[in-house]
Amino acid sequence: MFVHPPLVNDPLHNAIRLADWAELNILLEEEETISVEKITYSLEEIPPDASDDSEDREYFHDRSAERAENAFMELNARYSWLGFRYPLKIDRGVAMLHRESRARDIYRFLIILRARQMYRDQLGDDGEQSGLLFEEVVPYALGAYIAASSGNQVRFGVAGGQRGSGLPHSPDQSLQNLSLRMHEAMGVVPSGGNRDFGADAIVWKQFGDDRPGQLVMVGQATISEGEWMHRNPPKRWTDRQPLSTRLIHFLARPLTAVAFVETLSLTPRDTLAGLTSQSIPFDRLRLLSVLSDESLPSDLRKSMNDWSDHMKRNLPL
Repeated sequence: MFVHPPLVNDPLHNAIRLADWAELNILLEEEETISVEKITYSLEEIPPDASDDSEDREYFHDRSAERAENAFMELNARYSWLGFRYPLKIDRGVAMLHRESRARDIYRFLIILRARQMYRDQLGDDGEQSGLLFEEVVPYALGAYIAASSGNQVRFGVAGGQRGSGLPHSPDQSLQNLSLRMHEAMGVVPSGGNRDFGADAIVWKQFGDDRPGQLVMVGQATISEGEWMHRNPPKRWTDRQPLSTRLIHFLARPLTAVAFVETLSLTPRDTLAGLTSQSIPFDRLRLLSVLSDESLPSDLRKSMNDWSDHMKRNLPL
């Protein structure tokens, strides 16, 4: 069993961290099953001190059991929502690998990305390849959400030093390519650099004609904890006035999205209500809700699995 991640003085964060840790153990097949009792036992393995005081021991046990129960409630909520897509199955208070799940590879990759955050600086990953792979996954998720055809979901980002989806590297050429494919008018491209202008993924749902005005989504991707709350594609994609000064002169204002590897349950509802972001949040579970392993190209899945196998060896036991 992997060492559980450091806990904090926050019951909500501890419940989510322990639920994520349970997923990590099962998805990486370190443990066949996880239960409230097993989580409690793991938390009790290292008592707060060497005292033999029975009252202290009883208090520590009760606190560990409460944390374990809260974590299992989170696992139950995920299973109840995602059903067959969730790669864990919960039966009579025991969580185990759901071998018929259609999304084991993708979720294994996502939960190890989450482990990078929980075991900060312990996995030896600089974020270069993992960030590129996550950026590759996101267009498929956004495209699935709006039912875009496979040719209408692109990685516009330049992670790894190369723009995705076969687009030209230079911004003006790539934007011209996109505007022609989307039948939207070309806007104004700032000179200099080979930037993505804060758009890692762009997807659109066409009507089938060659006229502008369609559902477009511009998304960002981040693997850094908490960063999603401050991420929005720049206004030059959506709000810049006059309209002709946008990068692409979309007839209909695009939607924006941000994808990340934590879960929304990690953020209290009152905090979510107070956010000023207007982007649709795609947390790890929402990504899973629209993706399956078959959604992704075989070469991308192989790269994800190879990276996951490498990272597994660095997790603390």
